[in-house]
Amino acid sequence: MPGDIKVATDQNPALPRIQSLVSRRNQTDRRMGYAWMIIPLLPPIGTIATAAIFLGIFISLLPKMNSLSQPSTAQSTIEPIAGGFLPLLGLGVIVLFALSLLGALSFYYLIERRNQHFGRQQLLFSTIHRYLESKRPASEGIAKLGYLAEDSVQAETPRPAGLWAFASLFAIPIVGLIASYNLTHDMRKHDELQSEYQAALATSLAESGFQEPNFPSYKFHNRDSVLFLILTAITGGLFWIYWYYTLLKDYNDHFIQQAAFEDQILRTLIPTPTQGTCRTCGGAVPPAAKFCPSCGTRQLS
Repeated sequence: MPGDIKVATDQNPALPRIQSLVSRRNQTDRRMGYAWMIIPLLPPIGTIATAAIFLGIFISLLPKMNSLSQPSTAQSTIEPIAGGFLPLLGLGVIVLFALSLLGALSFYYLIERRNQHFGRQQLLFSTIHRYLESKRPASEGIAKLGYLAEDSVQAETPRPAGLWAFASLFAIPIVGLIASYNLTHDMRKHDELQSEYQAALATSLAESGFQEPNFPSYKFHNRDSVLFLILTAITGGLFWIYWYYTLLKDYNDHFIQQAAFEDQILRTLIPTPTQGTCRTCGGAVPPAAKFCPSCGTRQLS
C-alpha cells in the first residue's frame, strides 16, 4: 500500500486519478517469492530423475538377459518387464508435462507483471504531465516530461505473456532464454528511462511552484543480457539458474523503489497539513480539530 492516502484539496480532476493509479500498484506490482527458484532447477532434476529410472530398469533387466535368449522363456520374461516399464514411462511423461506447465506458469507471471507495471506507470506519468501542464503550460521542463511519457508508451509495449507461456510448453529451454533476454533488456532500458524521468519530474515540480521533492537516488540494475546469454551457453545452462534469480530480484527491487518514488510524488503534490498547537497544554492539534486531543480544550476557529 502507498503511504497514508491524503485527501487532495486541489479540485483538478487529474489529482484523484494520480492517487488512484498509485494505489493500484497493489494489483500490478506483485513481487514473486524466491520459491520460484525451483523453476531453473527443474531441468537438471528432471534429467537426473529420468536417468535414475532408466538405470534402475536396466539393472533390473540384467538377471533376465539370459532368459531372453531362450525362445521357450522369452515370452514369459518380456511380459512382466513390459508391464513394469510402461507404467514408469507413463509416469515420466506425466511428470515432464507437469514440470513444463509449472515452467510456463512462471514465465507467464514474469512477463505479465512486467506488462502491468509498465502499463500502470505509463498512465501515471502521462497523468502527472497533464496535471503539471495545467499548472504551468509553457514550461520547458514539463514539456520534456510529456516527451518522456510518450517515449515510454512507444518503447515499452506489452509482450504477449500467454503466447510465450504456451510456446514454452514445447521448447522451454529456447523460449526460456528468449524470455529471460527480453525481461533483462527491458529492465535495463526501463531503468534508463525512469532515471531520466525522475530528474525531469523534480525540475517540473519546482517550476510548477511545488516544494522541491527529495527523491531517493535511483538504483540501476546493470545486467548485460547479451553477456548473460553467452555465459548460459558456455556453462551448459547452469548460469541460467543465477539469471532467473536476477529476474525475480531486479523486478521485486524495482517495485519497492518505485513505491518509495510514488509516495514522495504524493507527498509533494498533496502535502500534509501543518498541525496546530493547543493554547492550553501546547499539544499537537490536527488540522480542523475543534478540541485538543490531549486536554480537550476547545480550539479557536
